[in-house]
Amino acid sequence: MIPIKPTASSCAASDFASSQALGKQLAQRLVASLEMNRRAMHEFPVGKVLFKSGDRITQLPYLTRGRLDVVVHVPASLDRQFTPISFQAGELAFLSSLFNHIPIGGNLVVRDAAVVQWMKLAEVEEALLRDSKSLVLLVQFLGVRLREVQARERALSARDVKSRVGAGLLRCAADPALRKDGRVLVALTHEQLASRCGVSRPKTSVALKHFEDQGLLRLGRKWIELLDIAALQRHIV
Repeated sequence: MIPIKPTASSCAASDFASSQALGKQLAQRLVASLEMNRRAMHEFPVGKVLFKSGDRITQLPYLTRGRLDVVVHVPASLDRQFTPISFQAGELAFLSSLFNHIPIGGNLVVRDAAVVQWMKLAEVEEALLRDSKSLVLLVQFLGVRLREVQARERALSARDVKSRVGAGLLRCAADPALRKDGRVLVALTHEQLASRCGVSRPKTSVALKHFEDQGLLRLGRKWIELLDIAALQRHIV
């Protein structure tokens, strides 16, 4: 087997997987510390906005089912919005308000029907300060997440649209749905992928068709099957 030289995109995907694992470890420590099993479950439908850009939040959602997207709107951009980060089941949606009172910079939107338990921001901060292991986990999580976000920012600044779309697909592939048949499916529409990559929907569709013609993926209705992740990594500039 010929080793594949790590690319910015593959490193970002690796950092995403690491930060997600650390985030889940930290969330579980907080869940145990705050006795979350005694708290109410709240269900939210797809499209529900939990927080709006500019809100000063007092509580954070712990996600037991579904997925949440942070959606950032860019008025001066033709692409209008992008999704820099998502949260899935087992994660606490850490936003910029932790340990400060700065308003959040994007909307927190339900992407997949979600079940949430709320943690008050003050009690999360107190729990972290009481438990040194949790505080260390937080620092590790933020360090890896920052590196991953920086790598994606570099990808977003690339002029090559195919590179941006490919990088977005690789990041999604870092957390594929587990399937017995081994297939890697990314459950996104073209519009949702475009939002994550900061690219317009038509340009995203053109890039995806190019990758499909190259035999790197297969396009379906609201899903994209990655056929050759290694080749997709090599294909991205």
